[in-house]
Amino acid sequence: MKKLSCLILVALVLAGCSAQPANHDATSSQDKHSQVTTKQVSPSTIKVSVKQAVAKYHDQFGAKATVSELSLERENGQYQYEVSGLDQRHEYELTLNAQTGHVIRHEQEQLEADGDDRTQTAIDVTRLKPLATISKAAEKRVGGGTAVEWSMDHENGTVLWEVKVKHGRQVSEVQVDTYTGKVVRVADDD
Repeated sequence: MKKLSCLILVALVLAGCSAQPANHDATSSQDKHSQVTTKQVSPSTIKVSVKQAVAKYHDQFGAKATVSELSLERENGQYQYEVSGLDQRHEYELTLNAQTGHVIRHEQEQLEADGDDRTQTAIDVTRLKPLATISKAAEKRVGGGTAVEWSMDHENGTVLWEVKVKHGRQVSEVQVDTYTGKVVRVADDD
């Protein structure tokens, strides 16, 4: 009986020594969270194509909803597409996880009666070059590096991808024609 009591006492002491204080758990949880938020996300995690993102947008809002803006950027530790557009009565916005295709957020708003919102230029999504083609053109133009962010912009009647390319410590913004894949302009971020 004495041996059993000693064995139980030793087990309790060992269990007490291995237990962590509750305060340490909270700190540990915070440390894990900050590690996740500071971790660099690689473009190789992007599994959803631009065409698939546009298809999700049309699934959500209908085929008559035009696309007027599109971007692919890192947000909250992951790459996300943001697709915006409108139809005759509504303005739409869809945020999509670029790795899983999961819809993160979708919104629709009634357009104002004055029609100012209706002047947004639609992107011809049937003519879009693949993102890999756009990225390669941008990376080649700056002598290497990795494309890390993409956003479409309308400039003087032309639809351009603005591609941020990271090459060492240097970040360059390369404008590439959305439909032809040709580089239009290069600027270094300051």
